[in-house]
Amino acid sequence: MRVLAIDPGNQKAGVVVVDLTPEGYQIQYRAILPIEELTERLAGLLQAYQPVRVLVGKGTGSRRLMAALRERFPNLAWEAVEERNTTLQARELYFRHHPPRGWRRWLPKGLRVPPEPYDDYAALAIALQACNPQSR
Repeated sequence: MRVLAIDPGNQKAGVVVVDLTPEGYQIQYRAILPIEELTERLAGLLQAYQPVRVLVGKGTGSRRLMAALRERFPNLAWEAVEERNTTLQARELYFRHHPPRGWRRWLPKGLRVPPEPYDDYAALAIALQACNPQSR
């Protein structure tokens, strides 16, 4: 199942398009976009990837974003989903895809902080959590 998920914020949003299977997931697209560019970029993503589900985390800035998305894309069933603990899951996902190197690999997991924004992995965590209720 192909899912597009958004982790909204005040200034930027993490976006991911992911194919979910019983065996795991395959990321098709991921980005961190300024909120001002989000709806325009989504038009192309929706057309190119044609997701089955479109999810938006219920966190910071979600009400305003949901209103804008429903106005811009009225034919899509946008789902507002819980995003509890997705920031911690996003860190894990980030380091799974970008293993720490050098001295950083010796740091305990709880002290590891990605050296760059990881809102795109928060969007991935939202998709995984919403589409796999057992993982909560």
